[in-house]
Amino acid sequence: MKHSQNEIERPEVTQRIIELLDKQNEKGLKKYGTTIDQVFDTAYDWKLMALEEAIDLIQYQQKEIMRLERLLNPI
Repeated sequence: MKHSQNEIERPEVTQRIIELLDKQNEKGLKKYGTTIDQVFDTAYDWKLMALEEAIDLIQYQQKEIMRLERLLNPI
């Protein structure tokens, strides 16, 4: 990928993460009508929200592990 002189050449993994962040920000803006920066600090229990998201992540990871195990070890 070519970049202008002012742009940083980022690894593909980083580029994909940035794309995902942009998509999530667009999704949040459409859903809530605001960005996370514009939300009052006291509007949510941020640590509880982070914990809930981490729990979801663990479940998604376990589901993917199980899917891959089935692929590698078909019955």
